[in-house]
Amino acid sequence: METTESEKKSGRKKLVFLIIFLIAAVIAAFLWWWDYRKYISTDDANLDSYRVSVASRVMAPVLSLNVWEGDSVTQGMTMLELDSSAVVASLNEASARLEELYANLNLARVRVVTSQKNLEVKEISDRLTVINYERAKKQYEGGAIPLESYQNMEEAYQASRVELEVLKSEVVAARAQILSIEASVKAAEASIEAVRIELGYYRIIAPVSGRIAKRWVLPGDIVQPGQTIYTINEGDSIWVQVYLEESKFSSIRMGQQSKFTLDAYSGLTFWGHIFYIGSNAASQFSLIPPNNASGNYTKVEQRIPVKISIDSVSGKKDLQGIDLVSGMSATVKIIK
Repeated sequence: METTESEKKSGRKKLVFLIIFLIAAVIAAFLWWWDYRKYISTDDANLDSYRVSVASRVMAPVLSLNVWEGDSVTQGMTMLELDSSAVVASLNEASARLEELYANLNLARVRVVTSQKNLEVKEISDRLTVINYERAKKQYEGGAIPLESYQNMEEAYQASRVELEVLKSEVVAARAQILSIEASVKAAEASIEAVRIELGYYRIIAPVSGRIAKRWVLPGDIVQPGQTIYTINEGDSIWVQVYLEESKFSSIRMGQQSKFTLDAYSGLTFWGHIFYIGSNAASQFSLIPPNNASGNYTKVEQRIPVKISIDSVSGKKDLQGIDLVSGMSATVKIIK
């Protein structure tokens, strides 16, 4: 009798547990269905932002670092200095060469003035020589002077004409020399400007405002042209980057409201909206894009990149005091 009563109690307990399990299963199934009906859910999401790579244009040793990882920078701020001693020496040499050219130019201008004055004096002397020669010629034809005197005057006349042409050539050459030196001056000035521009490359300037995400070099390292020195997370622009399965793609649209949680702030719920829907699957820009040309093809569900803004957070007026870092994991629910 006691055994039968004990079996009945055990059976009732099993029945109660079964009923509780079935109720819990029904509730869980209902909650899952309700969530599926109302939301498009995914945990393939993380915070993202615009990243700017700052690179060197020249090869030089790193002299000093002014900012480190985590520091905030403003546009135009000097972040790093490279050793520019060789370029400074080149600039000093080019400046000295320019000063020498200026001196040569002034000397050439003085020579032009001097040559012009000598030409003017010679032209006056030549006119007098021509008059004397023509007078001597008439006198010789009239028998007033001997042949020897006439020949001396003729030779003096011819020598004067040659000297006049030489002085004219000297004036032309002096003016041409000025043009040549002026061209050299312009080339030297352009060379100095080029060196000054190059000298500016030895100070690495922040192209945008933001926060240093990664520092890639240390003082003493020799950087190469094009080598990344810093990676900057630009400004306060940050969003949720979602990679949504293509089977859910037909249910999303621009401006669609969304909510999400971050693993770093599990007690907070953030709200935003879709502001970007990718025009290609994420795999199209992977390191090795998919290609089934070999014929050995395995179908894999593709994912479409979607961006969601961060508009507000439940229970707070704004996002002040919440440090959002690019790369944080997120669980997203897009409201259908």
